[in-house]
Amino acid sequence: MERQHQGKQVDIRLHSSIRHPGQVKETHEFQLTGRLIEKRGTSYLQYVEKQDGTIETIVKLDPKDALIMRKGAVQMRLPFSMESRRMGSYGSGPATFDLHVQTDHLQFTKEQEGQGGEFHVQYRLLDGKSLLGTYHLTITYTEGKS
Repeated sequence: MERQHQGKQVDIRLHSSIRHPGQVKETHEFQLTGRLIEKRGTSYLQYVEKQDGTIETIVKLDPKDALIMRKGAVQMRLPFSMESRRMGSYGSGPATFDLHVQTDHLQFTKEQEGQGGEFHVQYRLLDGKSLLGTYHLTITYTEGKS
């Protein structure tokens, strides 16, 4: 994980919807403060969630090759690409399992002045050929007040 003091402070709005087969769609929305880090021409968001424990998250914001990595109460690595299905992983506690990540939509837009941006990803998680769920995530960020 990147050091917390790098980058610039941003206010983050995270909106997700999850539909597991045979279940009602769940939606979640969070307002967080985090960091926007620019590294070798690529943008990364870093933030900490406090739900059932602390979860450090880094999101690689890229319209062709994005990635979400979470560490803490939840361990997760989800790579996104419109080009191909990718292998990811998810774990909570001692158990971790591999997942197939099928990206259906991927978009990242930065504001012209670099004051904010928006990241959209819609994807399916599969365990082999079985659908585990369909996910839609939107992350909007604006430069925070340091």
